Amino acid sequence: MKKFKQALSEEAPFKLSDEVMDRFCSLMEEKHLKKGDVLIECGELNDNIYIVKEGILRRSHMDGDKEVTIAFALAGTVIISYHSYCYRRPAYYQFDACCDSVVMVVKKSQYEQLINECHEFAVWALNMAQCSLYYYEVKQSVINGSAIERYQALLKNRPEILEKVSLKIVASYLGVTNAYLSRIRKMLK
Repeated sequence: MKKFKQALSEEAPFKLSDEVMDRFCSLMEEKHLKKGDVLIECGELNDNIYIVKEGILRRSHMDGDKEVTIAFALAGTVIISYHSYCYRRPAYYQFDACCDSVVMVVKKSQYEQLINECHEFAVWALNMAQCSLYYYEVKQSVINGSAIERYQALLKNRPEILEKVSLKIVASYLGVTNAYLSRIRKMLK
C-alpha cells in the first residue's frame, strides 16, 4: 500500500497528510481486472471513483466504427466518468484494462462525505480535478507533433505503455495505422 500511496501523491502538487491519506484509503476496496476487462462501459451510469494501483488502463470512445484511444491511466491515476459523477448521465468514455490491473474503488457517497468533512481532502480533490485539465492540455500539445514525435514523446515519458500495451492500442492513441507504427518503430531502432 505504501507504493500505491506514493503513486497517488505524485498525481498532484497538493499532498495529503498521512492521516488524511490513511482515512481516504480506508474507504477503498480493491478490484482486480484481467487484460481486456471493462471498468467503465460507455453508455452506463457509473459514478464511482477509481484509482489505479497496478497495471495500465485506457480511456477510449467510438468515432463512427473506429475505436479511438484517448489516454492511459497508470499507477496513481484517478479515473472518473465525469458525465456520471457530476450529472448522473451515462459514461461517454470507456475505460478498460490494457494488461492485468488492480484498481481501488471508492463510492461517490463516501468520496463526497470526505470532501464535506475534511477541508484538506476537499482542496486535494479540487487540485486533482485541475491536474486532470492540465494533463488534457499537455496531451493536446504532444499530439500536435508528427507521428514520430508523438511516438518519441511516449517512449521518453511513458515507456511502460510501450512495454505492456498492444501495438494496436498504441497506434490508436497515436492516431496512426498499425503498419505505420511498425515503420516508425523500425526507423527509430
